[in-house]
Amino acid sequence: MNKATVIKSLIYKFIERFSVKVIGLVISIILARLLAPEVFGQLALLTVFTDLSMTVVDGGLSSALVQSKEAGERDYSTVFIITLALSAVMIVLLYFAAPFIADYYKSPALITPLRFYSLSMLFSSFNSIQVARMQREMRFREMMYCSLAATLIAGALGIVLAYKGAGLWALVGYYFSHIVMTCLAMLCVNRWIPHGRFSKDSAKRLYGFGIKMLASSMITTVYNDIRPLIIGKKFSTADLGYYERGQRFSSTVSMNLDTAVQSVMFPVMAQAQDDKKQVRAMLRRAQTMGTFIIFPAMVGMAAVAEPMVRLLLTEKWMPCVIFVQILCIAEMQVPLTSANLVVVKALGRSDILMKQEILRRTLMIIVLLITVFAFDSVVAIACGFLFSAWLDAFVTSIPVKKLLGYGFADQAKDMRRGALAAAIMGAAVAVLNLLSIPDAAKLAVQIITGAAVYAAVCAVLKVESFMYILNILKRRKDAEKKEENADAE
Repeated sequence: MNKATVIKSLIYKFIERFSVKVIGLVISIILARLLAPEVFGQLALLTVFTDLSMTVVDGGLSSALVQSKEAGERDYSTVFIITLALSAVMIVLLYFAAPFIADYYKSPALITPLRFYSLSMLFSSFNSIQVARMQREMRFREMMYCSLAATLIAGALGIVLAYKGAGLWALVGYYFSHIVMTCLAMLCVNRWIPHGRFSKDSAKRLYGFGIKMLASSMITTVYNDIRPLIIGKKFSTADLGYYERGQRFSSTVSMNLDTAVQSVMFPVMAQAQDDKKQVRAMLRRAQTMGTFIIFPAMVGMAAVAEPMVRLLLTEKWMPCVIFVQILCIAEMQVPLTSANLVVVKALGRSDILMKQEILRRTLMIIVLLITVFAFDSVVAIACGFLFSAWLDAFVTSIPVKKLLGYGFADQAKDMRRGALAAAIMGAAVAVLNLLSIPDAAKLAVQIITGAAVYAAVCAVLKVESFMYILNILKRRKDAEKKEENADAE
């Protein structure tokens, strides 16, 4: 697969995830203005249990389908049957567990929404296969259209329900319909239904890779969900709502870049797994381009958090400002961590991935427990996440150093100019918070200033990704000029 195809696919995937996330953010802002912070806290608790269940259902099989060089119809049908059966089992378990979960969090309103939302796993399990097929075929443009359509339709439904006073059901309706619409859109575009029969050989072969991925995914999911569980139990659903909102803002760019890198680079690196030099070059390009986008976005958002939250969400959401700022800095490491994980997975070293995941999450849980019991504060929990996130970036680089000779020191060296440019930009934007003007005007001035300062500093420091983009634009301009001259002759 040539370099142009990879870059094009990465761009399409990032556009898809970023546009969906931005549209989703706009929808969530509207919902946040209509609903109370407590409702978002309830949703966060609800999704914890469905996320854990879906991780079990997937079982690492979707990743196994992408990683396999010879996945066929029998493999897809086998995975479909397995995931469908597991979905049914988990739905039944959540149905009976719902009253106990609601009682533990002293929130009886969770029972029926949890039971209803668990049905989404039937659609998610089928959708995971559709996504795996399209990833293998590099059909990211079509995936983009499916995601956008599903987000717009689901968002409209959620906003209508919130306006009608549906409360928690507005959020449940939004997320449930989004999963269903995505599944239907993928089905229309992909036009795949299971044709083959269940194969024990396929199941055994795919689980050989997938079971290790399951262990890794389960540890990751538990770790990601443990904070909402602790905050929801130890503090209040309102506190959880503020934390969740801060996380939503900070992940707007970073998680979409993460998904783009994972979706595009995984199949590409898997195909090139025998050429370590090529894989290393791909890794370096993904990280440098990723940090070029993430660093200024996260630093800039942290700098404008106060006027942004007040303008978009109103005064009732101001307690989430500190979480936006802390979590934005935490999310800056995503391009490094994500790309490192993709390399290990693409090289078929799920054994290393599992061991690494245990180490990563053990360290992070230790940090979490220290912050919870030593400081007894949601802000302290957020600060603990900041520390553990960058610790994570270092830990994920260790096996990459052994496999490709490209460790954390080399990665940090390649990012240092971009980091300096983002820091200078952030300082310039933060100073503008002193302006005594309306929030809308202040944000506009900060965004324009930030973009100008970042571009100027990148040009002075000759940041690699900035110069790379300029060269592409220059070559395109030269090509257009030659074409115009040829037409004139």
